[in-house]
Amino acid sequence: PVLMVTSFLHPVSWLLILFIFLLTISLFDNILFFWILALLLGTFVAVLPYDSMMAILKKTFFLLIPPLILYLPAVFWGRATFVFLLRMPLLLFLVASYSELMTMTDLLAALKKLRFPDLVLLQLDITVKYIYIFGQMLVAILKAIEARAVGRYLKFQVGSNIWGMLYIKAVEYGKELQHAMEARCFTGEYYDSKRRLLLVDYAVIVICLLLSVLIILEG
Repeated sequence: PVLMVTSFLHPVSWLLILFIFLLTISLFDNILFFWILALLLGTFVAVLPYDSMMAILKKTFFLLIPPLILYLPAVFWGRATFVFLLRMPLLLFLVASYSELMTMTDLLAALKKLRFPDLVLLQLDITVKYIYIFGQMLVAILKAIEARAVGRYLKFQVGSNIWGMLYIKAVEYGKELQHAMEARCFTGEYYDSKRRLLLVDYAVIVICLLLSVLIILEG
């Protein structure tokens, strides 16, 4: 099960591993490292349940569509690089894997353990949750406008009206969220979990750092 795989390491370890690999992939062009990392990630995902594996692959595929479309002119002009075609899927695969296997609670717990301010955690928590809500709200508004505008021409002012409605909804939801937080005696303070990093956590983090250092030295 996914819980057994993710609970093997502390949330801080997963976050630091993600950051180390993202930074190393972004800054260096070591193709051997790309292949080794791809094999490790493929092996890791292969041991996951089928549903989680397919969810990660689907997220990676959909995340790849926009950058590949933007990169098509470089392909047509003969300026495409093989390194980019290796780097981008790996970056997005790492992000998709983390978002699928780790929850928002795990991310907040990791950031709290790393001494991030409570204000940053609160803003991140609210932003992530409300992006999904406002996305669904925008889709509902567009469907309502489309249903009422069958056979008619939609003026450009509809765009500004949509953002106006979203702004009003955001203010209303903000007030409701404030009242709900006050009713639950939430003071904006996040508490550190009692779970500590174990020896295996430090060992895995050190191994990832050493691997990155070797890549830097070879580069």
